[in-house]
Amino acid sequence: MSNIARFLVRLLLAGFTLLAVTPLLAGDITSKMQPNIDRYKKQAVAWAADPLIVQAVKEINAKGPIPGMGNAKWREIKDTDPVVQGFITNPAGQLLTKWMNADAKGINKIVLSGAKSERVAFTSMPAVYLGKGKPNFDEAIDGKVWQQPESKPDPSTNIDTVQIAAPVKDGGEVIGVLLVSLTAENLAK
Repeated sequence: MSNIARFLVRLLLAGFTLLAVTPLLAGDITSKMQPNIDRYKKQAVAWAADPLIVQAVKEINAKGPIPGMGNAKWREIKDTDPVVQGFITNPAGQLLTKWMNADAKGINKIVLSGAKSERVAFTSMPAVYLGKGKPNFDEAIDGKVWQQPESKPDPSTNIDTVQIAAPVKDGGEVIGVLLVSLTAENLAK
C-alpha cells in the first residue's frame, strides 16, 4: 500500500473515531453551574406566567398546528421563510427576543410551544416544529420544570447549551411549554 493510501486510511479511521466519540462530548453539570441554572429556572417559570405568553399559547391552542406542517417539512424551509419569521416577529416572539437580548451571554434561544407541541414563538428557528416526544417538552407539559442533565450542542444553534423548560399555565392547567437554552460557558462563571 502506498504512503498516500495509508494516510487516507488513517484519516478515515480518525474521522470514524471522532464520530464515535462525539456523543461523549456532552458536559457534566458542575456544582458551580447548578445555582445559576436554578436561578434561570425560576426566571423561566415567571416568564411562562407572563400574560402575553399565556394569551399567545391560548390563541395557538385554539387554532392548532399549521396544517400539513410536520418536522420533515419544517426542516425543508429556511429561517428566512415568512412562516418562520412570523414566529420571531409576532408579539410573543418579540417579547422572547427582548428577554434573550437582555441576557445575551446567558441565553442563546427561547422557544414557546402550544399544547400539541407546535411552535407559538421563538427567538431563532428551532430544529423541529413539533417537540412532542422530547423530554424538554414532555416533562414540562406534564407540569414539571425540566432541566437537561448535561450540556451539549443545541441542534439548531450548535452552541454548548443546557436547556430548561417551564410549563405555561392558564390558571392551574398546563397549556404549553417555554424552553430556554442557556449558554453552558456562561453558567460556569
